[in-house]
Amino acid sequence: MLEHSHVMGGSTAARRINCAGSLVAEKNSPEQAESEFATQGSLFHAAMELLITADPRNMKEAEPLLTDLLGQDLGFGEQWAINQSQIDAKIRPALEAWFTVFEKYEFDDWFIEQRVSLESVISGAFGTCDILGKDMAKRLHVLDWKFGDGIPVAVEANIGLGFYAGAALYDDDPELMDFCDDITGVVLHIVQPRVGSEVVLHTWETTEAWIEALVNQAAAAMDLALKPNAPFKPGSWCQFCRARPTCDAYLSMGSQALSKAPESMDAVSLGDAMKKADLLKNWISDIYKIAQREMEGGAAIPGFKLVNKLPRRVWADDKQAEKDLRTAKVKVADIFSKKLISPTQAEKLNKALYSKTLSANVVMHSSGLTVVADSDKRQAVVNSMELLANALPKPKQ
Repeated sequence: MLEHSHVMGGSTAARRINCAGSLVAEKNSPEQAESEFATQGSLFHAAMELLITADPRNMKEAEPLLTDLLGQDLGFGEQWAINQSQIDAKIRPALEAWFTVFEKYEFDDWFIEQRVSLESVISGAFGTCDILGKDMAKRLHVLDWKFGDGIPVAVEANIGLGFYAGAALYDDDPELMDFCDDITGVVLHIVQPRVGSEVVLHTWETTEAWIEALVNQAAAAMDLALKPNAPFKPGSWCQFCRARPTCDAYLSMGSQALSKAPESMDAVSLGDAMKKADLLKNWISDIYKIAQREMEGGAAIPGFKLVNKLPRRVWADDKQAEKDLRTAKVKVADIFSKKLISPTQAEKLNKALYSKTLSANVVMHSSGLTVVADSDKRQAVVNSMELLANALPKPKQ
């Protein structure tokens, strides 16, 4: 199992840089059990390491290796045995993205699951790169596998990947020093095969100067984190912080939110409240998860109780139910329901047919409007002035 830094690593760099108080807070918080999603992600990482170590140079050479993966649990236990849908939806797209990067940038050399250390700058700071490579143009590449179906991870100015690049450049290991000695630039890649997304590979090219600035920022943040009463700052970096449920900053933010009536807020106040609401939604979810875990362990929480979820009727034996329906002479068309596959499913089924014929019968349909942050890449439907104009009564002719 890979060793993880509790001081600063690729997965915690953004949190440490933005929230100095998180270092001590997480140190004083209990370790959390790994979720099934995290375990599955580790399984896919192990599969990618196995595939790339075998060194196939194209998908044709890789196909037998993918076939060999079917049914393997890679030491994670029989319940985690890899199935065909996982190969098709996660592992194959990730491998295709690897070949795209490898061929486009003409990789000269690379490491797989390489430990990199920033301890020459920050004591105890290190991490493990999924892929650390160098191309013929002497650019340093950091590639990270992301197998979750949740929020897409942005590659531009990604602090975690920047940490790995900085750690590689500052590592005093002789092999890495030689590897990074003649670097001319840095390229970051995130490979994230997600359900519902056609884009798997995301790339951002940057400079050594950006990496050095990030390292300096990380060092300054760590100096602040080691001081008494280091400040807390809630934000997107809190997502996997194990101290979040008991964080004073969230408790304070919740108290402030409850002290105001939403109907009395102006536009500026609403904008501020919505930012806090996004953060508090995750905090509230954490509270309920921890409460349920404690109650399932026998703890009593005043004012709450554990109950069964609302039941729904299901067949105890599908085959017997089908047999009874057929015996009763129910029409087969009434026994089974059929639904046309979606455009996304059709494309996966036959890409050539979709591209040549089916795509002409596809339209983009939105289910309605939703409010998002300005950072969202989708274009606004209308601006505020147009909304106001539409709300005013029309002049009489």
